[in-house]
Amino acid sequence: MYQRWLFTLLSLAIGCSTVIADTFSVTVKAVDADKKPVAKAEAALFWNVKDGTMTPADKKLIVTDAGGKAVLRVDDWDEKRPLMVLSADRTLGGIVGVSKADDGKEVTVTLGPTVRVKGKLECKELNFKPEWANTTVTADGYRAYFTMDHNKAATFELVLPVGKYTLGSYGTDVENAKQTVTLTNLRSEFDLGTLDLKASPVAKLRGKTLPEWVIAGARGVKADVKLANYKGKWVYIEFWGFW
Repeated sequence: MYQRWLFTLLSLAIGCSTVIADTFSVTVKAVDADKKPVAKAEAALFWNVKDGTMTPADKKLIVTDAGGKAVLRVDDWDEKRPLMVLSADRTLGGIVGVSKADDGKEVTVTLGPTVRVKGKLECKELNFKPEWANTTVTADGYRAYFTMDHNKAATFELVLPVGKYTLGSYGTDVENAKQTVTLTNLRSEFDLGTLDLKASPVAKLRGKTLPEWVIAGARGVKADVKLANYKGKWVYIEFWGFW
């Protein structure tokens, strides 16, 4: 039995180390519309947003050299991931897909004009703004989102290269909502106005009598127990999930 457990633990350790080590290296070359290298541009697979400022999520900045080149170490997700490159002044940007097939290769991304995208979030149904809200951005043709604006102002403001994107917004007491936008070089700013988010089912019940529940299992009480049996008493309910 001891040997069996030891073998299992060793197998798990080897398996985990394989996943962690499953990365690849790629050289990205940033050029402008005239094919000239763009130096001091920042490249990242994920970007954070704060007050409209885009910053790479990686602790170590990946910045292009005088030749417009930079080397990145990428975790292999078994899919093509969007890599966004922004010039130092954020006026130019571009996205290129990278995958394990690009290991050891050089990929070129052409930087074009960027567009500042902004909007507000609210729930007209219950006349309130979420206490906090996230807005994620997914580039057309990719599965994973590459940037997210998280704040408590129920707004979002992003700097994105020209292209097509899906914005997903969610927050306190509201349901998730998505919208697709196509950004062109005809405007430097795109105001999406106010997005009306639907109230979540629980938010709609706040302050109202709790609807009757069907209790599938209970201990210490009768099998046909109902919440109505405790009317006028305090009832403590704990919600939990596998996460």
